Amino acid sequence: MNILNTIQRPAQHSSTLRLLLGVLMATCVFTAAANAQPSFEGKFTLPYEVHWNHAVLPAGEYAIQVNSNGTPALLRSTSSSKSVFTGGPIIAHLEKGAACLTVTIRGNERRVRSLNLPQIGMSLIYDPLSKTEREMYAQAGQIDAVPVVTANK
Repeated sequence: MNILNTIQRPAQHSSTLRLLLGVLMATCVFTAAANAQPSFEGKFTLPYEVHWNHAVLPAGEYAIQVNSNGTPALLRSTSSSKSVFTGGPIIAHLEKGAACLTVTIRGNERRVRSLNLPQIGMSLIYDPLSKTEREMYAQAGQIDAVPVVTANK
């Protein structure tokens, strides 16, 4: 019986060591991802309440951090401690023009459709419009561009 216990102990130590190494590696990977520098940091002012995916943002000033890998952007109100992540965007080719949020207006509801970021060479689409919808909103004057400026670090 002593021989059997002696044989099983190294196997138990090996399993424990593998588990500890796995936890250590996962911790390093998640720490590196959490500390990654955003590709773009900017600020914008909403003159009205908007719907941005699942979030409703009141009028006010906001800071935004965006990574170029398609992860949700981080929005922070500059007047309160509230922050929210956007939904995951569709990465699209850069639209011509300046950095801005494209907001559509239907009645009293304003909805963020996209974020154009020439600084990192891409547009992020949050709520896609068909070509027909884009033309309809444009003809009715129901598209607004909210400027996004690069944040000073």
